[in-house]
Amino acid sequence: MKTVAVVCVVFTAAAPSAALDAGVQELRYDTGVQALQLCWYTGLNSWVGNDFDLATLKTSHNVLQEFRFYTSNSWPNGSFDGFRLAVFAMSGGAPGAMLWPEGGASRFVKPTGAPGFKDFWVNYYLPTGQFLAAVEQYYNYPNCDPYYCDNNPTFLNRSWQRESGGPWERLAGLDPYPYRNLMLRVTVFLDYAEQDVAPTSLGRVKALYY
Repeated sequence: MKTVAVVCVVFTAAAPSAALDAGVQELRYDTGVQALQLCWYTGLNSWVGNDFDLATLKTSHNVLQEFRFYTSNSWPNGSFDGFRLAVFAMSGGAPGAMLWPEGGASRFVKPTGAPGFKDFWVNYYLPTGQFLAAVEQYYNYPNCDPYYCDNNPTFLNRSWQRESGGPWERLAGLDPYPYRNLMLRVTVFLDYAEQDVAPTSLGRVKALYY
C-alpha cells in the first residue's frame, strides 16, 4: 500500500449546500467531520470515489449537477495543486468505463481558498441510476491535494480506490485507523423533464446538459 497519511485535528466540516433548488438533492455518505487526510505517492491514475445508486428514489431523467470534494491546501505542501474529476459506470458491482467526460479524458480542476468542501459544476445527464463519482490525484506526493475520510469508524462499503492504474477495490484507508468513508458528495437534479418533451426525446434533454 503506497498511501501516506496524517491524523488531523478533528473539526466540523463545511455545512451541506443550503437552500438547494426544488428537485435538487445532495447525496453523501460522510458525517461532515474529517478524521484523516491521505494521498498517494504516485498520483497519476490513482483515484478515489464514491458509488451512488438512484434506483431507490424511483426517478428518471437525472442530472449530476456538481461534485463536492473535501480537500486541503494545508498538507502536504501548503498549496492547492489541482486534480481530475470523472464519472464512471458501475458494472457488476464495481466501477467500469468512464462516462464523463466523454472521450476518456478526465476534467482538471484546481481549488482555491481554505480547506473544506470544494464545489465543481458538472451538469451531466446520467444515462444510468448507478454511477461512481471519482477524483484522480494526478500529481505525485508532496505536490498534490489530499483526499479525506470522515470520522465514522464503520465502513459503509461505498468508497473505492484505484492505485496507479491498477484494479478498482474498496477504499483501504490507513491501518490501524478504521476511517474509510470518503468525503465526496454530489448534487443531483432528480426527475428533470422539460414540459412537452416526451421520454422518447431524451436526446434533446441530454444535449442540454453536456
